[in-house]
Amino acid sequence: MSSRSDDDQSTNELRGRRAFLGAVTAGVGLAATGVAPVQAGSPPVQFPGDRMTFGGGGSAAGAVNRSEVDLFDCEVDGHLPDDLDGAFFRVGPDPQYPKSDKYARDIVFDGEGHVSMFRISGGHVDYKTRYARTQRWKAQHAARRSLFGMYRNPTTDDPSVAGLSRGTANTQLFYHHGKLLVYKEDSPPVAMDPLTLATTDDYYTFGGGFKSLTHTAHPKIDPLTGEYISFGYEAKGLASDDIYIFSTDKHGTVNWETWIKAPYAGMIHDFAVTQKHIAFFVIPMATNVERIRAGAVHFAYDSTLPSYMGVVRRGGDGKDIRWFTGQQLMCTHVMGAWSDGEMVYVDMDGGEANQFPFFPNLYEPFDFQKAAGRVRRFKMNLANKRSKSYEVETLYPEVTGALARQDDRFHTLPYRYGFLNLFGPAGGGWAMFDHQKKLAKVFAPGADVNLAEATFVPRNSAAGEGDGYLIGVADHKSENGRSDLILVDTQHIDAGPIARVKMPYRVVGQVHGFWVPAAQLPQMPV
Repeated sequence: MSSRSDDDQSTNELRGRRAFLGAVTAGVGLAATGVAPVQAGSPPVQFPGDRMTFGGGGSAAGAVNRSEVDLFDCEVDGHLPDDLDGAFFRVGPDPQYPKSDKYARDIVFDGEGHVSMFRISGGHVDYKTRYARTQRWKAQHAARRSLFGMYRNPTTDDPSVAGLSRGTANTQLFYHHGKLLVYKEDSPPVAMDPLTLATTDDYYTFGGGFKSLTHTAHPKIDPLTGEYISFGYEAKGLASDDIYIFSTDKHGTVNWETWIKAPYAGMIHDFAVTQKHIAFFVIPMATNVERIRAGAVHFAYDSTLPSYMGVVRRGGDGKDIRWFTGQQLMCTHVMGAWSDGEMVYVDMDGGEANQFPFFPNLYEPFDFQKAAGRVRRFKMNLANKRSKSYEVETLYPEVTGALARQDDRFHTLPYRYGFLNLFGPAGGGWAMFDHQKKLAKVFAPGADVNLAEATFVPRNSAAGEGDGYLIGVADHKSENGRSDLILVDTQHIDAGPIARVKMPYRVVGQVHGFWVPAAQLPQMPV
């Protein structure tokens, strides 16, 4: 057990939150909130000053946004390409109300999903944001107070919300079969109108064909068929070891599903899909029922548990699932994956221990060095029927970061280019990897800037892999967090932004974003 004092632990937890959330939720703030003692009825909205609490510091500290915005014709510095036409969608947690004192130490990832859109066309940019009207958001909006307790812990909720979905729709969003689908991995998606951001379905089940109680925040779209492939873990309820896997056709109709069992109930944040296989990485961030019953958050890092990579044939009945073990790692985001015959390759970012200081370690202190994320390449040989271990190689060991991405047009296929958010005392950056040449190029804006996740935008519909732009939000510390949306040319990534959309304030934060070309969207007014 750790021998650190409570003060030391609190300091390290805050430092860890800042290091990770500074990039992940730029604009939302670093911590969470508590509230003044609850009076009869609905208390006035008052976020506390303690930055270690849910929404702590409130609006003044940039810990919450809470403003749904329409800004027509944003200010642009530099040159946006004339043929850049589409929408950059983003989502992140934005606390709707302070928590009660009892749950004031909840984590920022329990905030309500606030969706934003930068509509870019003809060198002009319009900005719009709306909360996802989840069942949870609507109940709290009506009550004018928080009704849900700790992160993914239904035992802490107000009795009035029994039976409602706890989903916050705050992690990622995809566009498919005409719908903007917004995700939190503990619940089905929320569907929104891609033009207005109005919520059209607060519990979307793909026409009733979706059978799980949960849905990942990281589905995949097959570029060859247009199919949507996804899954849910803890799919039959709290702490269940059930994984539901399914796909839909390009119209959103479920065309395949199966169930498998995980080795234990633990976090499976992302997954890998190839043309032949599907792979799940189960990490020792385990669902801790004892702590849940005591009123704590859902997960705790259990270093006595192994990491597992499970591989199953795509489109099958799931009975061929094979679980491989190897070096214990915490990997959360897939950069790319492909099959070569019966060899399966999966690239993920991850560290050698718990990467999330806001989730407790059960047996040892949090280790920031082991938490550092690097690109890991997993290799599973399905042809060897006796093999029970995965091989893992660390690519670019000198580069540390998180939030791995690729050119989304190469989901399921062999790929060449990947992207990563970088962290460090000199400031963050965006890295672009060329796996063919084994090279990394970096855009580094300096210590004054917090960068949100980069999303790749193809230069045009005919552009080759990795040829285009990285788009994302940069917050300026010296300007009280004021934001720019920046565009970096991947052909000259180290040259810096070719254009900045200069926002008059700190924009609502994000965890992930998604680019949709205008040709794929309903006709949009410009």
